Amino acid sequence: MGRLNKISLIGNAGNDAEMRFTPSGDGVASFSMAVGNKYTNREGMEVDDTQWFRISMWGRRAEFVGNYIKKGMQVFVEGKLSSEIYQDQAGETKVALNVRAYDVQIFQDPAAQPNPMQPPPQSNPVQPQPNPVQEPQPNPAQEQPSVDSGTEEDPDKLPW
Repeated sequence: MGRLNKISLIGNAGNDAEMRFTPSGDGVASFSMAVGNKYTNREGMEVDDTQWFRISMWGRRAEFVGNYIKKGMQVFVEGKLSSEIYQDQAGETKVALNVRAYDVQIFQDPAAQPNPMQPPPQSNPVQPQPNPVQEPQPNPAQEQPSVDSGTEEDPDKLPW
C-alpha cells in the first residue's frame, strides 16, 4: 500500500526567512508561517483560529527563499509535515508543526501593494500611440448555421 505525506498551505510569513549553511555547504532557509482559519462556533461567535508552522527548505531553492521571503508576504508552501514535542521555557509541553518544503511561491508582497496615501508614480511623458484594432468582418461564405436556425435537416444526411 502506498504512503503519502503531503501538505499544501497558503498563509503569511511570520518573519523574514533566515539562511544557514550546513558544514557540508548545503543551504537551509527557514521561516515561520501563519495560516488563519475563521469559523463560527455554536454560540454564534466568530473565531479566528491561527495555526503556526515552521517552514524549512533545503538545497538550491533555499537561497531563493532566504533572499525573498519577508515578514507579511502571502506565500504558498507545499511539503512534508512532521511534528515535534518540546518543553517551552515555562516547562509546558508544546507541539511544533514543521514542514520540509519542496515548493514555495510568493502570492503577494505587501510592499508591492499601492499605498492609497501616495500619488501614483509619474510615467514617462512620451506615451506610445496605440494601434487601432480592427474587428474582422464576417464572411457570409464562412458562416455556420446557428443551432436555432429553424431549419430541420434529414437525420440520414448528418455527417456523424
